[in-house]
Amino acid sequence: MFSLGYPIAFIYDMKASSWRTSYRHLYLFTCGVLLFLWNFGFDIVHMFVGIFTTLFVNYLFTHSRTAVIFAFVFNMGYLVIGSHICNRGTYDINWTTPYCVLCLRMIGLSWDLYDASEPESQRSVSQKKSALSKFPGVLETLAFSFTPTAFLTGPQFPMRHFQAFIDGSLRPVVTLRKDTFKHRFIYNAKFRRTLSRFVLGHFGLIVLSKWFAMYPADKMLTDEFQYEWSFFSRLLYMIIFGQITLLRYVSIWLIAEGSCVLIGLGCTGLVHIKSKGSIQLPDFIKNKDSDTLTRDGPVLKRRDSAVDWSFADNYIKSHAELYDPTQVIVREAPHTACANISLKRYIFATNTDDIVAGFNINTNKWLLDYVYKRLRFLGNKNLSQLISLLFLALWHGTYSGYYLNFGIELLVVTVEKDFLSILKNSKYNHFFYKTYIGRVISSVCGKLHIYFILASPMVAFYLLKFRLWFSVLKSVYFIGLWYVFWPLIRPAVKYLLPPLPKSPSEQSSQLSTTMNGDVTPVIDQLSSRKQQ
Repeated sequence: MFSLGYPIAFIYDMKASSWRTSYRHLYLFTCGVLLFLWNFGFDIVHMFVGIFTTLFVNYLFTHSRTAVIFAFVFNMGYLVIGSHICNRGTYDINWTTPYCVLCLRMIGLSWDLYDASEPESQRSVSQKKSALSKFPGVLETLAFSFTPTAFLTGPQFPMRHFQAFIDGSLRPVVTLRKDTFKHRFIYNAKFRRTLSRFVLGHFGLIVLSKWFAMYPADKMLTDEFQYEWSFFSRLLYMIIFGQITLLRYVSIWLIAEGSCVLIGLGCTGLVHIKSKGSIQLPDFIKNKDSDTLTRDGPVLKRRDSAVDWSFADNYIKSHAELYDPTQVIVREAPHTACANISLKRYIFATNTDDIVAGFNINTNKWLLDYVYKRLRFLGNKNLSQLISLLFLALWHGTYSGYYLNFGIELLVVTVEKDFLSILKNSKYNHFFYKTYIGRVISSVCGKLHIYFILASPMVAFYLLKFRLWFSVLKSVYFIGLWYVFWPLIRPAVKYLLPPLPKSPSEQSSQLSTTMNGDVTPVIDQLSSRKQQ
């Protein structure tokens, strides 16, 4: 089912350049509707209810908070009620699955229309890129909602990104002028990422289907598992089951990402420009000071800094020699705009921050842009994070397993950050972070901790119902919830990891500035430690 997006994307990629905009919209909408009908039948009516209701209210209350509030309440309410009626406590794939994706799209669309009414000076960087000053057309919105490669499992992207994809401005034209075999395939960022995602995703599903049969969830519900197995055997089984469950999501996201990249939605608009002759590139190309991010991390941390082609285009147009492939190399940055998983970050993660940053990336980015950042008026980051996670849990459904999963996530992230802050400010900082043996020890311990902490929440996330997950977690003495005792053992940890002693010069400097009434350096030092 997830692979059907590839032939649809291939036809669009080959033919769409000769089509009018309306034909492109019609093709995407028609293919998406046919896929939906084939999988879910006439439940497609729920999708149309969500789309047209959201459009009507936004048209009636253009650029107003009323439309945004309505989009939140209506789409989330419709989804929650539908999930409660249709789902039976198992992972049923029905119309509520694509409506989860649509729900976020409609809320994001309402926010983007509202952001356009705000003064540009008051918009954030992400809001400037996604704000919609012009009301979208009906066919355009239908194509946006039913994009065949993204309507079932995501990823999320704003309407502005979709519009740039449709009109062809998303991908830098300069990268398409090379017609040699090497540049069309070996150095083609789009081709390479599509192929890698297709192969890795399908390989993962094949392997994991066999592993899942070896470690079924029903085994954990048996009396043999809960009463006859040893504690460590039960815990090890839960760890393996949790990893298999996560990797199944990863495989599906990889397949979906590959089809999105093939159709053209994965392009970031970034390029790598490098002189290989005597031509001197300007500083804004060589050392671009930008906040532009790819889904895999800051592009400026790469060996070749990527720049937004829209910045470099005007300069290069006025310097014809830059179009000479013997003098300047212009290559696309990886097509990561639709990446929902960073394999490198996920595989080598040694703390929960790495897991969160590399997993379900587009959904987390959507949550950051449209929920978390919109709660700044609360003036409390912890409260904003709690509300965001509650929204995410409710978006998944009403089963208690979802809320326990995200509750454990918040608990572990909070405790781990505090522990790492103590460790980094301790006298053992140099050993654990600067020596080879220390880095090996901290990395291995961090990785084992990742496996351990994911066991309990993933079991609850999969079993969903309280009567199912409670007995399983009880058999391992609710070990995943032991982090609630952190305040009790924190003093002992601080005693075992004493802070790094300050040098006499630092102590005298800090004392003199404080006595003179200038406490700014002290505050800066405390804030920097808090950020760490």
